[in-house]
Amino acid sequence: MTYSIERARQDLGRRLREIRRSAGLTGVQLAELLAWSQSKISKIETGRQNPESAEIMKWTRACGREDAATDLINRLNELESMWVAWKDQLHHGHSGVQARIAREEKQVRVFRGYEPMIIPGLFQTPDYAHAVLEGANRKNRSTSDLEAAVQQRIHRQDVLYRRDKNFRYIIAEAALHHRRGDRETMAAQMDRLITLSRLSNVSLGIIPFDSSPPYLPNHGFWIRDESSVVVETISAELTLSHPIEVEQYLHVFQMASSGACFNDKARALIGHAVRQDGV
Repeated sequence: MTYSIERARQDLGRRLREIRRSAGLTGVQLAELLAWSQSKISKIETGRQNPESAEIMKWTRACGREDAATDLINRLNELESMWVAWKDQLHHGHSGVQARIAREEKQVRVFRGYEPMIIPGLFQTPDYAHAVLEGANRKNRSTSDLEAAVQQRIHRQDVLYRRDKNFRYIIAEAALHHRRGDRETMAAQMDRLITLSRLSNVSLGIIPFDSSPPYLPNHGFWIRDESSVVVETISAELTLSHPIEVEQYLHVFQMASSGACFNDKARALIGHAVRQDGV
């Protein structure tokens, strides 16, 4: 969240301040023209408050810069799309979220993902997905359509068999041992991982406990092509699209990948987890 929320809000405010100053107006004068408080002008310009689209129109019109309104409103829309609270997303249930993700994934050519404690959604079995989404319901205090959501998540996996798409996923070894569901669920999930790891368009890396990659991220993330990054927090879904942010996540993904095992070595780690955990 280093650039895309706080910094983007500050950039928008800074651009509005520049427009005010280019018109030769002080904050007090602009406030009088707009019939706003001076503190509102200050909060917008310092990134402590987002303006509304209509307020941007009024601001640029008062400064004689209506030509800048479209770009600024686009920046505002991008900023507002970065952070979407789960309580808002789950208004139509988890199945709606899964259907929306499926539509977005149709446009992606290269998928990159890192998970420290969980099997990625595209690789989950129905029972494992059920356990994961059930936990999400408890966290969000939701009683949404669990079975429909599981079906939608599994339906999303059809994309794995599209030869025009490439999947590069890294998971920490801890994800193989952290139980979701019962032993049978975990056994089926490990078998599913082994099967998917053999697909020609899937690269599955596992970072062993004793590996020391140059950098090991503390949270999961998914990079879509080289255009955006999705991060799930406890309270919301964050979408990062600024080139600086995307480049940083690509760099971190590469560093984590350097400590991962692939192919037969990865499958050996999966087999070891099965034997060690008795699943």
